[in-house]
Amino acid sequence: MNWALPRRARGFSLVELLVVIGIIAVLIALLMPALSKARKQAKCVQCQSNLRQIGGALQIYSIYWRGAIFPPKLGFSRPKDERWPVFVFKPAVWNPPVMLCPSDVLDPAEEHSYLLNNHLFEKGCKFTSKIPGRSNSEVIVMGEKRSDWPDYYMNYNPATGVDDYQTRVEPYRHGLLLGSNYLYLDCHVASVARNQSIAGIDPWDVPDPNGPSTP
Repeated sequence: MNWALPRRARGFSLVELLVVIGIIAVLIALLMPALSKARKQAKCVQCQSNLRQIGGALQIYSIYWRGAIFPPKLGFSRPKDERWPVFVFKPAVWNPPVMLCPSDVLDPAEEHSYLLNNHLFEKGCKFTSKIPGRSNSEVIVMGEKRSDWPDYYMNYNPATGVDDYQTRVEPYRHGLLLGSNYLYLDCHVASVARNQSIAGIDPWDVPDPNGPSTP
């Protein structure tokens, strides 16, 4: 009478397990850059959505204030309940979430990530203005600021005699490939993947739409 010997259950050998683990590690290493790129892209898109919402709020503000694009001279030196976001956003609040870019650091100065182009106020520009030599789709209304800069405006600094573009604007918030996002005078939003300054010239400045002032 033949008695069948019990079969030995066959498991993975140590070598096979190491091979499988190695393959998984290689796949993860290949996927990580793609996941990181997708995460950056998603944050960039959310930032663009923020700027579109801000652009809509500024357009509503301009309807009630004779075309003025934004409240001037209401930056971080003013009490929080007197800063410009309070007069633009509903409900009135100085630090609405829409003013924070998801790619900014955890604690940006004064709880906002964006700068208004104060040249537009200085030149008397409105949403309906015709800027000499430029399309409204080329005129910047708002862009991304450096995280450590507290103010809300990008403008000419009379104390130094130079424009503050180099010290206030962040041209690469979303990395070298995506650059930073900008809200334009026609209220479209786009990213620019380069530093826009050429030979120190402030790219946010605009010609006076009202022409040279008369003496």
